[in-house]
Amino acid sequence: MKLWKFLVLLGAAGAIAAVLVAGVNFLLLPSLVHSKKVVTVPDLRGASPQAAADLLRPLALEVEVTRTSPHATMAAGLITEQVPAAQTGIRSGRLVKVVVSAGPASTPAPDLVGQSERQAAILLDRDALRGGRVTRVVVPGLAEPTIVGQEPQPGTRLYRGATVSFAVGDPGPAALLMMPDLRGQPLARAKDLIEKAGLKLGRVRNERGGGRQGNTVLEQKPAAGRRVARGDEIELVASSR
Repeated sequence: MKLWKFLVLLGAAGAIAAVLVAGVNFLLLPSLVHSKKVVTVPDLRGASPQAAADLLRPLALEVEVTRTSPHATMAAGLITEQVPAAQTGIRSGRLVKVVVSAGPASTPAPDLVGQSERQAAILLDRDALRGGRVTRVVVPGLAEPTIVGQEPQPGTRLYRGATVSFAVGDPGPAALLMMPDLRGQPLARAKDLIEKAGLKLGRVRNERGGGRQGNTVLEQKPAAGRRVARGDEIELVASSR
C-alpha cells in the first residue's frame, strides 16, 4: 500500500474513534450520573465526624472535615457547619463537607495585682473578659486604691466572656506601734532598732552623759511606751565622748 493511502486510512480511523468517544460522553455518561438516586442530607450539626460518617453511610455519602474553628457554645470535636445544608437533596456518592468545633476560644487571665480598678477594666476588656465580684479591704500604707489579689490567678486559661474577681486594697490609717525604750542603748544599736521598726531617725543631739560611755542614748522623743506610726521620726539625745 502506498504511503499516502495509509495516512488517509489512519486519519479516517482517528476521526471515527473521536466521534465514538464523543458519543459515549454525550449519551452514556449523563445516564450513568443520573442513574444514582437522590438522597436527603441529614442534619450533622452537633455530631462527631465518626457519628456523621455512620449516618451518611446508608445513603452512600461520605463526610470530609475541611477545617476546625473555635465556637462559643459547641464542644470541641463536634460539627458546627455543613455543606450541603441539612435537608438538601443530592445524588449518592457525593461528599458532605463539614467544619468541626475547636471549643470556645480561650485567653490567659491578665495579672491585675498592683493595678487600679480602671487599669484592670481596660485589661479585662482587651482580653474579652469581665470583671467579677470585687472585695474591698483596708490596707495601711497604700497611697491609693490598688488591686491586691485576684481569682483566678494570672495565666489561668479562661474562655472569652469569663469573669475575674479581685480584691481592692483601700488606704487606711497607719498601723500603730509601741515606742521601744532606747535609753541606755548604744547609738548605733538604737538606729538599727528604729529602722527595723519602720521608723525614721530624726535629729540627734549630744549632751554630756554624766559618766556614761560616749554615744549612749540618754533621752528619746517620743518617750518609751507611746504609740507611733510607721514612718514617724524619732529624736534622740546621746552622750558626748
